[in-house]
Amino acid sequence: MKRTIYLILAVAAFLAIVSCAGNETQKKANATEISIDSLIADASAYEGQTVKFTATVDHACTHGGKRLTVFGSIEGKTLKIDGTDNSPSFPASLMGKKVEVFGTVRKVAGSHVEDCEAEEGNEVPEVAYVIDCIDFKEL
Repeated sequence: MKRTIYLILAVAAFLAIVSCAGNETQKKANATEISIDSLIADASAYEGQTVKFTATVDHACTHGGKRLTVFGSIEGKTLKIDGTDNSPSFPASLMGKKVEVFGTVRKVAGSHVEDCEAEEGNEVPEVAYVIDCIDFKEL
């Protein structure tokens, strides 16, 4: 009887793991390919959607490796990429490099996007948009 219960639990755990991995693969396959400049200009239009884009890394947070700041060609405009429990951490060596990012656009409180090296006097927006990283690769 115990063997049967353990077998059922093992099969259930396996199926849960496989279904999560399949979900990430499906999200990547269904991602909307977009330019970083379009995303920065109007991230609200993509809220809740999975997107794929290429950008240059401005900053990789060294406090845990769970946040990137990226930019495109619009001067002074950046976008935050948040690591998730399932995404790999971001190494500091990414600074200045191009990356391809798959992630989901999410609306957050403006205070969520404050830089870890923020300067006093910078105005914090009421709301902002971040990308919850599903996966990334250095180009």
